Amino acid sequence: MVKKRGEKEEEIKSVSEVTLRTKEIARSNTRLILFGGKGGVGKSTNATATALHLSNQGKKVLVVSSDPAPSLSDTFDKEIGGKLTEIKENLYAMEIDAAQAVESFKAKYGGIVLDAISTIVPIEKEALDDIPNEVAPGLDELFALERVLNFMTEDYDYDVIVWDTAPTGHTLRLLFLPTSINSYVTGGIKLHSRFAGVLNTIKVWFGGDTSKDAFLDALVELKETAESIKNILSNAGRTEFVPVVIPEALALYQTERLKAFLDEQGISIRRMIINGVVLESDCKFCASRRKMQQRHIDELHKRYDGAIKIIEMPLFPEEAKGLEAISRYANVLYGGEWNG
Repeated sequence: MVKKRGEKEEEIKSVSEVTLRTKEIARSNTRLILFGGKGGVGKSTNATATALHLSNQGKKVLVVSSDPAPSLSDTFDKEIGGKLTEIKENLYAMEIDAAQAVESFKAKYGGIVLDAISTIVPIEKEALDDIPNEVAPGLDELFALERVLNFMTEDYDYDVIVWDTAPTGHTLRLLFLPTSINSYVTGGIKLHSRFAGVLNTIKVWFGGDTSKDAFLDALVELKETAESIKNILSNAGRTEFVPVVIPEALALYQTERLKAFLDEQGISIRRMIINGVVLESDCKFCASRRKMQQRHIDELHKRYDGAIKIIEMPLFPEEAKGLEAISRYANVLYGGEWNG
């Protein structure tokens, strides 16, 4: 079934609204702090401690997690899930559910997809129901990026968004998305222009509307959106990536790889947290462990001192769970020096 003209105009309006929102995001003053690293290094603890610290300074803060196994609920000791949840005054939290975001994606872009497919063959709008809610590899990062950036508007008026990202591999794909999308869309626009005449002829055969090209409009606006997002991520005055590592040999390789990637994407990295540092004590095992750790800590300082501020966080005897414990952690993390 070919879509009616009114339905198509509604879809075009939907994509235009995405572009308008992207421009609104670009004009906002909301800062974005991303915490990243491999799983289990303490990203969530440092992200929540930062969010709590900033909110205590009077800033309106949102902390979000896009980790496939989010731990904000455990850290705050409060059920959060996929809904915006108030933790305390000026502090809100949310765990992004990628499967939920698929439904939003269908509602926003599904009409454009159907328009592209129906260029070749008539298709029922109900076909969108056949798109599975399980997220294909790479799409979860796209949904996470869209959800986070939507919070950077005047509708929410956050001063800072603290993002507890997924483990390193997911995060690298996430941060590369704007560049990747821009490249694919540019190629798609060129390809579309070569075959526009043929596609319109096929539309006529099936009684389609050739007065507007919703698919091309979507490509152009998606390209603008990707470029705008890249500008936000590469704006050092608004966006900062804070790697969290533990003092072991693998941390050196991971940090080197991550920094090279972030430099290539123009994303600012000014601070690094070395987490789980064993303090001096009379414990022989602890002393041996500290000696091993110190070799890696010294190497990180040797490589990055002067370019990145390195913060060493001790191994805490208890889990940072609940506002009181997170507050104790934040006091050590900032120590009156790192003011966010």
